[in-house]
Amino acid sequence: MRGRLDREGLAAMQTEIDGLAKAVAAMYDANRQVGFAPWCGRAYDFVCPSVGTYPFQWFWDSCFHATVLRHLDVGRAEAELATLIANQQADGFIGHVTLWQRERHAHLLANYNIAYRTPYVSDCIQPPVLAEAVWDVARAGRGTPFVREVVARVRAFYDWLHRERDPDGDGLIAVLLPDESGLDHTPKYDAYLGIAPGDETLAEFDAAWARVARAYAAVGRDGARMFALDAFVVEDVMVNSIYGRNLRYLARLLAETGDDRGAAEHDARADHTTRSLLTRCYDAERGLFFDLAGAAERRLEVNTFTCLMPLLLPDLPTDVARRLIAHLEDPGSYALPFPVPSVSRSEPSFRPGPIGTRLTWRGPTWLNVNWFLTRALRQHGRDDLADHLARRSVELVARSGFREYYDPLTGEGHGARDFAWTGLVLDMAAAEGTTTTYWPR
Repeated sequence: MRGRLDREGLAAMQTEIDGLAKAVAAMYDANRQVGFAPWCGRAYDFVCPSVGTYPFQWFWDSCFHATVLRHLDVGRAEAELATLIANQQADGFIGHVTLWQRERHAHLLANYNIAYRTPYVSDCIQPPVLAEAVWDVARAGRGTPFVREVVARVRAFYDWLHRERDPDGDGLIAVLLPDESGLDHTPKYDAYLGIAPGDETLAEFDAAWARVARAYAAVGRDGARMFALDAFVVEDVMVNSIYGRNLRYLARLLAETGDDRGAAEHDARADHTTRSLLTRCYDAERGLFFDLAGAAERRLEVNTFTCLMPLLLPDLPTDVARRLIAHLEDPGSYALPFPVPSVSRSEPSFRPGPIGTRLTWRGPTWLNVNWFLTRALRQHGRDDLADHLARRSVELVARSGFREYYDPLTGEGHGARDFAWTGLVLDMAAAEGTTTTYWPR
């Protein structure tokens, strides 16, 4: 633990963090997109995920980038979030992709499966980590004045999710396409999408996506009618763990600005989400949480890292948290040489390396997962395991650079290079050896 390190050890740790900060800053400078968009009459300033592959602004990527930027330049961290919410729609919706410079990169759009609300804003969501990012940036910078500038927009987004994505009122929001979870090709959706074991090809996934997208287009992408189709409705455990956690952060942000009534309302929603995850998604026999699919709410019983993500909830019962953590410590499941794999090693669908062209989330390690879990572990008193994940994450970057994802057995990097959210390793390293809970008190 940091408190027990001698002066020499502290100096070595700080040297490592300084080196990481320099490397991350160089990547964020190279990936920075600054300009003016005539289509909306607004300036923009954000870090794109990868210049050559993903030059646009993605929702949860930008939230991660803002958390990293607070270590480097808090003004840019604020600009990242301001740019993200700049094109929020009148109903509170924020799209998962904003195509600020669509015309400049038109050649890439053929490779994207995106439903559009406008030609420049997608009509899909991503995991709602926005409130936590605002909290992080506010704590590092101007505090309450920054919160006051953005909190109404942030609340409007979470109110949209509550109103539009939880029609059955069970406290769990639904994703209506696989990419809305951010986990496009995860094997937990295979059976629901009609993809048979062994049919792991991009063409199969694209065809499955198209079947759902065409059905939605036929009803004008009307929310109620899309739910009624029951084509792809998943109450995803990871998405709802992030949602419940962020409702807590939003409640703290509202309280900070004097809105005690709004704070109580969003705390109550968070309570509801936690209760529903426990009563509807938790398999006590296996000690795992599973997604619910379709109107029948059938459990998708595939063991992926998302089964562990309720660790993000600060009010998770201690015995349940202990069961989840045991999976992280099991070498037959998630305790691989370079954790945390996106699919349990025990699953037949586990693939540690890349599959074909652009298939993702079927086994490799992603550092945003490690970032979530290190924060979760600290709030549940497992700083030792959080430190281990942080150290292995640093080693992955040292071995293979800032890659999109990594082989959990060999540490080899794959996917996009200079992938910006992998810069979260800086935030993990900065917290290593501390008892930081990353939870508002």
